[in-house]
Amino acid sequence: MGSERSYWNPELETRPWEQVLSHQLACAAELIRDLPARSALYRSKLAGLSPVDGPISAGQLNALPLTTKDELRLGQENQAPGQPLGLQQAVDLQRIVQFVSSSGTTGRPVYFGLTRADLETWVDGVANTFFTAGIRPDDVVAHLVSLPMVAGGLSYADGFRRIGAALAWVGGLPPERMLASIRAVQATAILSTTSFALYLTDNCWRLAGCAASELGVRKVLGGGESGLGQPEIRDRIVKGWRTHHVRETMGLGDVLSSMWSECDDASGMHFNAQAHVLVELINSVTLESVPWQEGATGEAVYTTLGREATPLLRFRSFDHLLVTGTSCPCGRTSPKVRCFGRTDDMLIYKGMNVFPTAIRDVVMSSFREAVEPNLRIWKDAQDQVRFNTAIPMDVEARADLAAERYMAVARGIGEAIRAQLQVRAEVTVLPPGSIPRTEYKTPLVYVRNQ
Repeated sequence: MGSERSYWNPELETRPWEQVLSHQLACAAELIRDLPARSALYRSKLAGLSPVDGPISAGQLNALPLTTKDELRLGQENQAPGQPLGLQQAVDLQRIVQFVSSSGTTGRPVYFGLTRADLETWVDGVANTFFTAGIRPDDVVAHLVSLPMVAGGLSYADGFRRIGAALAWVGGLPPERMLASIRAVQATAILSTTSFALYLTDNCWRLAGCAASELGVRKVLGGGESGLGQPEIRDRIVKGWRTHHVRETMGLGDVLSSMWSECDDASGMHFNAQAHVLVELINSVTLESVPWQEGATGEAVYTTLGREATPLLRFRSFDHLLVTGTSCPCGRTSPKVRCFGRTDDMLIYKGMNVFPTAIRDVVMSSFREAVEPNLRIWKDAQDQVRFNTAIPMDVEARADLAAERYMAVARGIGEAIRAQLQVRAEVTVLPPGSIPRTEYKTPLVYVRNQ
């Protein structure tokens, strides 16, 4: 495979999207016919429905029941011997060669299994995603995720190796040793969560005695959490590393660990898993199908087309997407999106829904010269969603913001949030370094006294 290659799967990535969907619906029909015999979960969920004899339409697929993570979690609570994956497990344990865990950021982790065929699917899908994001065989990739079992761990490493890139898995080392290793192996690319990439950008001088731009990295890939699509955050990373090759990626451990990524156009993440996963866009309230049209918003729902060990039918991601395009100069035909929030993270202020990412967007669009893109929204309990008083939140001052300006900046941020989002926030500006960063996902919402 030469570095001049433009696509990982040229025939599929450039096929008209309607033709891709038709092929996927035929595969989905075969899956639906097969599921009740293999999976106790779907034997129950599909009971009483008319059998599927031939191809199905998008409308027929939309009429089938959805699957949620809570169902998967509940199905793993009472494990039988040889059934560690609970009701979802669809093969004998002896056929499973690898386990994958969800991150657990929205509750107790859920575990998934891969057969040898499933593992091949994952490696191919992840490689496709990172190839779209610009990783090539001549790259040396510093992989900064420290948790092998989560979706962004071993699966990502396998994907980089499948492309032919040299892997330097330095995740888990102290940050200063990470940076030293990046320089030592002459890494040309790094992969990390968005928040940790920003942390390294801002702290490279303190940790490594040099600017990030002096490390020789030409490509920065971020994922695991939203934020890299936010212009102010991207601009910080672009300037810090002196590279315009900054690409956002996204996946889901429940489905396939990396499925979306930006191409060189960088105007939204393409869907790259069409060989293995069918994705729908639905209205999260009415559950009706939403067409893939520029400007459309909806929740992503996934069906695995060939997964043997832990198949999924119409899995609700609770990721809310904005379609930024359905065509692209790169020639790929899959839709492009930005993820602007998760149902799990949604807050309600006196009947008004608001995502924490929307609050961050307001803060950074108006106050990026005064504060860092790190904020902390406080809840009194894990299950709190509704706020009848102002939503308490902390933001972190930039190093050059005088302490006497903190209160004025806090008032200004509160006024901007109220004007743009119609919610009230009780804002506190904290000194630089007050809000902790992590190597993996850095949450925007915290629970007091935890």
